[in-house]
Amino acid sequence: GSDDIHPLHLHRHSFELVRIGGEATAGVIKDVVMLGGFQEIAFDFVADNPGRTLFHCHQQLHMDFGFMALFDYA
Repeated sequence: GSDDIHPLHLHRHSFELVRIGGEATAGVIKDVVMLGGFQEIAFDFVADNPGRTLFHCHQQLHMDFGFMALFDYA
């Protein structure tokens, strides 16, 4: 973890926040969420748009250091 703020973005999908900062949530639909310092989130999304999908922090330096993931599904 770190004390940085991370605007997390999931391309090509929306997601439902399940937990943020240890608190349960429901019905909060996003494609970007602000992750606070030393905070954790949990989210669900429906994999209904097959192909390559990018999940990343919107801070360029964080992406440069690897805070991004590309996944593919059929």
